[in-house]
Amino acid sequence: MPAHRSLLLRLDVREALKLSHCKHNKKHDITKGELRLVVKEPGPGTPEYGYCMICAKEMVEQAETGLAKLRAELG
Repeated sequence: MPAHRSLLLRLDVREALKLSHCKHNKKHDITKGELRLVVKEPGPGTPEYGYCMICAKEMVEQAETGLAKLRAELG
């Protein structure tokens, strides 16, 4: 039997290697060494996007709400 396909994109939490800005809110700076959520789009050679911890926590909360709704619909 084949393995189940993951519903999650390629996600990772890691330290920023240099100063960058949050993909969701450009006003949010991510300083060198600060943790950030990294999202890699599916497919070969696709870019990675970094999100600050404030926006990342909001994104995770929204995802949890969406998964709970799906779980309820599935029974």
